[in-house]
Amino acid sequence: MGGRAAAVSAWLTAPGLLVAFLRSAFFWPALLFALVIGRDLIVTGLAERAGDVPGLWSGALGTLPHGPSLFILAGLWLAGLLASSALRVAYLAGALPVLGLALSRREPCPRFAEGLAFGFCPLLGTALLGFLVELGAQLYAWSVFLAAGLLALSGIPAGRALPLSLLGAVALASAVAVPVAASLLADGALARTALAGDGPVAALLEALRRVALRPAAFLAAALALGVASFALLGSAQALETGALGIASGAPPIVALGPRLMASVLSAALAVLLELWRLGALAALVCCEEG
Repeated sequence: MGGRAAAVSAWLTAPGLLVAFLRSAFFWPALLFALVIGRDLIVTGLAERAGDVPGLWSGALGTLPHGPSLFILAGLWLAGLLASSALRVAYLAGALPVLGLALSRREPCPRFAEGLAFGFCPLLGTALLGFLVELGAQLYAWSVFLAAGLLALSGIPAGRALPLSLLGAVALASAVAVPVAASLLADGALARTALAGDGPVAALLEALRRVALRPAAFLAAALALGVASFALLGSAQALETGALGIASGAPPIVALGPRLMASVLSAALAVLLELWRLGALAALVCCEEG
């Protein structure tokens, strides 16, 4: 069902490509600012220690941004992150209703603009709640990894090796599973809000209930789509490498065409796979048995 919905709604790849480009462009100001202040600080710091070889290391360490520059860089990066996240939510607000019509086997209609206009605000609250859930899952995972590392470095008493090893194995397995489950819950809650009209809390609880009832189905879908993404994107990457290898001896203006075509193909495949994943997840969290 997810694959059929993605195929019927394949025109969503075009706005998805624009969204992907803009989301990466939002981080360009922070990157350019980091490059500029890094170049200036490196040139200044090393010029002051010209001929002083032992002072080169201290000069390199002194090039790290500090004070106002660091706050400006953090502000630019945070602004890019917020704008990128808001743009993704806006795209999903328009794309999910279109995928929902395809899942229900109805004739597709232009619902993208309507969903973007009226579905963005409700979806934004659900996205914020899902972000908090994913953040908590990531903090839990890193806490478990840190605790396991500290326990391994401190040494385990001989009489407690077996129970601590079993407990550590369970904890590490949960540290891997919890972030995956949190990501499924966050995306499933977005699908519930966009297609069923649930509020943020109700959508998250319903997504949690669906995952708890059929964990194997969600896991199988995630694994299958992960394998498909790896195969298709790997093939696109190999095609891009081959195209660049063929155009390696050509003038830069001639090699620009194959580079752009290969990059656009990879990005289009990534967007189409994301639509497939969203369609499959929406089918699991919204469709009823029978």
